[in-house]
Amino acid sequence: MSTGQPGPRWRNWSGTVGCRPAQLLAPTTEDEVVAAVRAAGERGSPVRPVGSGHSFNALACTDGLLLDLSRYRGVLAVDAAAGEVTVLGGTTLGELAEALDRRGLALANLGTLAEQSVAGAISTGNHGSGLAHAPLSAQVVRLRLVTADGRVRTLDADREPEVFRCARTALGTLGVLSTVTLRCVPQFNLRVSYRTEPLDTVLDGFADWAAEADHVAFSWLPWQERAGLRALRVTAAPRTRDAVRRRYATTIDEVRCGLIGLAGRADTRAVPWLKGRRWRSTRPAVEYVDASHRVFTFPQPVRFLALEHALPLEATPDALRALRRTLRRAGAYSPYSVLVRVGAGDDSPLSPAYGRRTGYVNLTVPRTAGQVELLRAIEPVLRDHGGRPHWGKAHTATAEVLAPRYREWALFQRVRATLDPDGVFASDYTDRVLGPVRPARAPTVVSAQAGPDPAVAVGDGG
Repeated sequence: MSTGQPGPRWRNWSGTVGCRPAQLLAPTTEDEVVAAVRAAGERGSPVRPVGSGHSFNALACTDGLLLDLSRYRGVLAVDAAAGEVTVLGGTTLGELAEALDRRGLALANLGTLAEQSVAGAISTGNHGSGLAHAPLSAQVVRLRLVTADGRVRTLDADREPEVFRCARTALGTLGVLSTVTLRCVPQFNLRVSYRTEPLDTVLDGFADWAAEADHVAFSWLPWQERAGLRALRVTAAPRTRDAVRRRYATTIDEVRCGLIGLAGRADTRAVPWLKGRRWRSTRPAVEYVDASHRVFTFPQPVRFLALEHALPLEATPDALRALRRTLRRAGAYSPYSVLVRVGAGDDSPLSPAYGRRTGYVNLTVPRTAGQVELLRAIEPVLRDHGGRPHWGKAHTATAEVLAPRYREWALFQRVRATLDPDGVFASDYTDRVLGPVRPARAPTVVSAQAGPDPAVAVGDGG
């Protein structure tokens, strides 16, 4: 483990937030993780774990110990018969996917960013798309958690099931995800199809569109009337020769968006002119076939800022109509398309997809002041339609706003207070979005005539 150096400044991947931790350690073994957490607890120092730093907010920031898991990586075991893979928490999704592909296996679903760490993606509610697919955390079958007292707890659906459900999406506040065992499936290819349709046609038939393929997404430039629809279907067809070139088309578009963002930073109203007001698409209905993980993900070399909210599936069309009105009224635009995806519900108490089929609405912007203001303008629109912010993306919500949106918020807080009563894994940021750690209360004996214990009822509605 590297020696802690007081004072070095750490910044996230996008360069939008940073901190100056008192100590920065990069463990390579579980014993080193345990020793670091135990020592920090003994001296009263807060601890925050960080993987690849792809959260767009201050989730990883601390003035105590920053535990950098970027060197704590590797595939430990693959059990093809059981359909399980066990990895160290700092392993990137790309590394895991490539390792599985070599063994004829795959993850059933992935988001777009292969550089994220497994532990970080799970902890923040990362997801792909498809109505049959919950967030990545739902693919976790077992995990090892290093808690504030320096213990290592093995959790699954049979051992401490409530703690297991909470730990799957916990923002690093219950401990350090040391190793994770994920469910995997036989390797599969995807056929990628594109088409464009009027946005109103897509919104009017949103439920049918969401169910039309194994994985779906659409992108839309808010000053235009048409949306670009992307459908991914599992296929037995072989990978096509030009798959690599097709995959990098999205990367090239990202670079273009970054350059347009720089050119239009003085006036975001110029973005449509710089981008080209007409929808240009010469893509055929079927583009290519490739391995699933190379279809799901693509290289993203340009650094940006993103906001995303998870909405009830049925509320998503109205939210997008309201978003269109807001953006056009403001006349300010991002060069990046609004991205819409869908997913199944989840049972992890802090999962943005908790308890409902979900529509995900994402807006990406360049890292300029005017574009950040654009995010502030659209956040209330998504919030008003029942949105829950992605834990790894930009947002301004506080615990007071968030608590009523999660039926098992109180359960998570009780588990948190039990595992980390002194707030070792807390920070100013987690206090803002989750509230401070409150000591666990002893069970209250209630008479038959009394009502429910208020401590249990808080946050359980809505």
